[in-house]
Amino acid sequence: MSSAALLHYRLGERLGAGAMGEVYRAEDLRLHRPVALKMLPAGSDADAAARLLREARVASSLSHPNIAVVYEVGEVDYEGRPRGFIAMEYVNGRTLAELVREGPLPAARVLLLAQQMAAALLEAHDRGIVHRDVKPGNVMVTERGWVKVLDFGVAKYTPPVAEDDSTWSGRHAALDGAGGVVGTLAYMSPEQARGGDVDARSDVFSLGAVLHELLSGRCPFQGGNAVEILEALLRDERPALPSGGTPLEAGLADLVRLMLAKDRSARPSGMREVLHTLEMLAAGAAPEAADDEPSVAVLSFTNITRNPEDDWLGTGIAETVGAGLTDVRGISVVSRERVMEMLRTVASTEAGDSLAVRIGCELGARYVIDGGYQCPGEPVRVTARVIDGCTGKVTQTVKVDGTRAGLFDVQDRLVAELAAALRSELPAGTTAGGDETHSLQAYEAHSKGLLNLHLETQESLDRAIVFFERAVALDPAYARAHMHLGAAFAWKGGYLGVPELIERGVSSLERALALRPDSGEAWRHRGSALVDLGRDDEAIAAFERALVANPTEAAAYAGLGRVQFILRGDFARAVPAYEKALALNPQAGWSALQLAHCATYLRDFRKAEAAARRAAVLQRELLSGRTGLVMVGAFVRLGQIFALQDHPREALAEYDREMEFLKDVDHALRGRIFIELHQRRGEAQRQVGDDEAGRASLELAIEAFERRVRSGADDPATRYYAACAYALRAGAEDVAAALTSLEKAAQTHRRLTAARAPLEPALRGLQAEPRFRALIESRPPVDVHHL
Repeated sequence: MSSAALLHYRLGERLGAGAMGEVYRAEDLRLHRPVALKMLPAGSDADAAARLLREARVASSLSHPNIAVVYEVGEVDYEGRPRGFIAMEYVNGRTLAELVREGPLPAARVLLLAQQMAAALLEAHDRGIVHRDVKPGNVMVTERGWVKVLDFGVAKYTPPVAEDDSTWSGRHAALDGAGGVVGTLAYMSPEQARGGDVDARSDVFSLGAVLHELLSGRCPFQGGNAVEILEALLRDERPALPSGGTPLEAGLADLVRLMLAKDRSARPSGMREVLHTLEMLAAGAAPEAADDEPSVAVLSFTNITRNPEDDWLGTGIAETVGAGLTDVRGISVVSRERVMEMLRTVASTEAGDSLAVRIGCELGARYVIDGGYQCPGEPVRVTARVIDGCTGKVTQTVKVDGTRAGLFDVQDRLVAELAAALRSELPAGTTAGGDETHSLQAYEAHSKGLLNLHLETQESLDRAIVFFERAVALDPAYARAHMHLGAAFAWKGGYLGVPELIERGVSSLERALALRPDSGEAWRHRGSALVDLGRDDEAIAAFERALVANPTEAAAYAGLGRVQFILRGDFARAVPAYEKALALNPQAGWSALQLAHCATYLRDFRKAEAAARRAAVLQRELLSGRTGLVMVGAFVRLGQIFALQDHPREALAEYDREMEFLKDVDHALRGRIFIELHQRRGEAQRQVGDDEAGRASLELAIEAFERRVRSGADDPATRYYAACAYALRAGAEDVAAALTSLEKAAQTHRRLTAARAPLEPALRGLQAEPRFRALIESRPPVDVHHL
């Protein structure tokens, strides 16, 4: 691992290397975001530098969610030599080349990937750019199936002969300013391999070769050397794909056959025709998947009249539509928590249909609903669109008119029409959001509470509580307001270590469940609050009730993992629960963080580091998996992993990254993580022989802890790290203080404290103490409850 600083970038591990240089994962120290940094090899010639500049220019001229964004191009001094570089969007995933090594992909998955690749290339073609190096290694795929087309370094500018021409002339100047054969031979069109003129149909051929490989597991044109590959490309018939047993498989095989025609006049006329064919195949495949519940993501509605006093209504409508559609047979709704988190990571330039495709792919939503509302006075008009999450095509538009006084009727009609647009029916007697209020004032207060809850600061959390309290005072039967009030109180109590606030939250959640016993969301929030109160059996029962309501609720599995980790100190049983949560929600940063923590205590450093690095990426992207909570601590966890493997300098580099991150984050857990960060930093500084700096860091940790306790905030997690700091300072009074802190931590988290204290290097000096041995030996047996 490298930690070199280049300009305002800090280099991480090398992601790959090739003829055009090396690619590193790096951190932009100004904007605190991950980037992929491509650097030319040392001593590269002017042609290589020109190609790098071309790549940056071409990619930056294209704006499409399936094309990686270029942030910057320049030159840095690295290893004593000037090196050209491009800083581009970091894509957390694998290339198609890596995916296909595991074997052919299912036709349905190939269809989704093909639609995105074709859409990206169509964007380039519409701007007169031929990629010329379409191959599996130049396409990245995220864990959620989101495609990013890379490497426009040999792209050619060939504008259409006429505005309405579907094919292009090769008689125009290329961006590279030179002829010759460029690209990757096995995926070239025959005309490109001969060094002739190319147009959009050349990329059509190359994409066909990629699709053939995805469907069959083998590149269609092979050979032992370049001559043999060229022979196969120019003369041999490409191996036929099996037509398959479904219309989709047969349709894809027919399309690939046409795309791979050696005579370009026999191919589809351009990428628009390819994309149209893929959309037809997708529409035809939809009945085959009719047994699967389509997933729907609901975005906030836009305030078209732009009166700030009405901003709350956009959140309220989206909340109500989502709640109403959960009551519709045959539809599953992506939680608002995940939608709001995903929207925070999307570039401000993304909007409309491209945003819908991005959200659909990242969240696995078959449909995305967005819209706007107009409130010029008493009249209200709400417009909603149903968008195909794969293609961005608007399938239905719904308009509902009404009045402010009749807002609930407007929303009921909106949900009913959206359900009909999704080819479903509302259950008899169901209205939008069965637990909604009939008080417009209570509805407004609840919506404003949600707006504040999503702002993610301690102050906004306090404001959210005020609005939720107003909502339930106006309507005591408002179940969702009780639920969100309970969650907000529980979160605040958890942050501050104040059990009374958590108990207050549980009371509100129980009121919500009395009104709506089948609310999986309320059961999940109740389970989380009960974990903070140390009531493990009740917490497990609550999470299991949440999973009855929604078997794919990632946060409920994360909650079960937290019971095993925090309350039972059973790291081995926590790991599969967190892994299940991550499988269901790859953006659940807290699950990755806790998985890393548990794997660290199990000394499975390989799994721990992978999870911690994943958590670090999600932390920088502000994806925690929990509404109202930015994640912190991923770099601390990475540092702990390195320290335990006797790499203190690498550990210190990670602790420094955490300190930099915390400077720009107003986080409710900032005070708590500060204590662990400086305790572990002081420990690592002493490991490298800097005793003075180490002592100063430990002093900071202890001072922050004692100040926190004086303010009335006291929690077992902070007590544990304070005990480690006291133990490392190692004075006679410090030993007593360390033991007292451990014992107080154990009052709530006895099993966890007893399980991890013997594994903690900072506490080795206490292991001969009778009070320490008594704490460890008093650990209750682990419950054999099965997840």
